Amino acid sequence: MKRGGGGGIWCIALICILLSSGVAGAADGRDKPLSGLRATWVPVSARVGSIVTLTLSYHLPEGAHLPPDIQVKGLEGLTIEGRQTGPGEIRIRLLMDRLGTFKTGPLSLAYLDKEGEKQFLGTGPVQLTVLSNLGEKPGDAQLKPIYGIIPSNSRLFTYLPWVITALTACAAGVGLFLWLRRRGHGLGPAVSQAPPHVLARQEIDELESRRLFEKGHVKEFYFRFSEIIRRYLESLRGFPAAEYTTQEIALCIHNPQDREILPLLQQADLVKFADLVPTPARKDDELRKALSYIRETGPALEREQAQKAVQPRGVRLVRRWMKRSEETGR
Repeated sequence: MKRGGGGGIWCIALICILLSSGVAGAADGRDKPLSGLRATWVPVSARVGSIVTLTLSYHLPEGAHLPPDIQVKGLEGLTIEGRQTGPGEIRIRLLMDRLGTFKTGPLSLAYLDKEGEKQFLGTGPVQLTVLSNLGEKPGDAQLKPIYGIIPSNSRLFTYLPWVITALTACAAGVGLFLWLRRRGHGLGPAVSQAPPHVLARQEIDELESRRLFEKGHVKEFYFRFSEIIRRYLESLRGFPAAEYTTQEIALCIHNPQDREILPLLQQADLVKFADLVPTPARKDDELRKALSYIRETGPALEREQAQKAVQPRGVRLVRRWMKRSEETGR
């Protein structure tokens, strides 16, 4: 009996040791966090023109670290206003520049494992709802016109026939002048007009000299600034950018240089229609970007216009030579 009792005690002791080691292993597994990436919005909804923060919480595998140049993919096409990196998280400030649903792409964060190889943490896209500045029921909002309503009894209608007559006479005079010039009896040297890129720079300098922004006329400043860029883009690319919306312009441009000015037009729209008030530093930076874009694209536009001015004359010479050849053959 004693011998059998001793064997039972040893069996019970062995079972206790196995259970304790299993519990310890499970506890170690719970204490060890899993590597991964999680994205959250702060706040969860916002109005158009406001700034929200996208927080990326990450945990890297053992021995891994972030590279000096942190790469976050999935934010292409969104306007990033700033980024702050801290232990275990990255905070990215984004501008809400569209209505409806604001959605990122699939998010990924690059890191270097303990062997120095580049790896990625990933998570799915996240979205939040962008609210209108007109309230919960935009259809019921009372909108105010930007310009005053012209009364029907205005004196303009009294002088309208005279204005039409004067415009008709001016058009006839211009037509006669062009006809005489084409016939070789011009009235004198034509007044040279400044190239579009030179004219655009002059208009921006004049707008800046009026100091509308500093006087508090922020909307008027951005209306004129946006109009200058649109007119120059129209001269540069040949489509009516001055009449198009910013979204329509984005669909018409294909040159990487032109896409650099889209944020300027989007910012101007937010000021004009969403009551956004940028800082003076932001305004100065946008003016510098616009002038840089004009300097880079101006010479190409000048060469293209010079080629167009020469082309019609060359076509006439070719046609004249072909006609003489046909007459000689006959």
